[in-house]
Amino acid sequence: MTTHIPRGHSLAELDATRRADVLMAVRAVEEAEQPVPRAALRALADATLRASVERVLSDSGRILLETPRGFLSGYDDAVREALTADGIGFLPEEDRAVLCLVLLYAIAIPRARGTIPREADWTVAEAVDPRTLFISKLPDSMIKASVRRLRDAGILGYGNNHWIVPGPQFTRLTFDVIELIFEELVMLAEPDGLLAESILRRRAARRGQFPAAPAGPRH
Repeated sequence: MTTHIPRGHSLAELDATRRADVLMAVRAVEEAEQPVPRAALRALADATLRASVERVLSDSGRILLETPRGFLSGYDDAVREALTADGIGFLPEEDRAVLCLVLLYAIAIPRARGTIPREADWTVAEAVDPRTLFISKLPDSMIKASVRRLRDAGILGYGNNHWIVPGPQFTRLTFDVIELIFEELVMLAEPDGLLAESILRRRAARRGQFPAAPAGPRH
């Protein structure tokens, strides 16, 4: 779990000009669909003001996320865990199923094949032909409706030929959440594989449980 403790000045401690800069940056990273470049705003380029941006965001349980292309905001991991524990922020079951299919075809399978580097971020994905999803046992009408909702929410996006790719909301996730999603994809795609076994043992160790005995040799 990632807990961020910002050290910047509060808004009350800033003069009017710097306060305006900080508020402008907060609004930008909260509302932008794509990362806001560091050079676009003074409060993102200046480390001291950027710390104040982090402090303002933290008052709402948010954090500043840096990507190779700039900055966005997201939920702090501790806040995310508290919200999910209260049943807040879950996608409907059918949307989760369709999203899982898209991530398998767009991210997990290409990484397993080596066509996408394992260290690549969510902006590197193979666009999924919507017809590929119809091969599943899910009703076609449900898949179409779910894809529309997920695209409207920015969770899925448009790739070449209007195909499906992960959307900009994935850039608002912390490193720990991204790792958790990748682990879940591995568990789904190859639940009996060596990597899945390693994930289970690591999770058991984190919970303080005695790790399961290693599996026998695989042929």
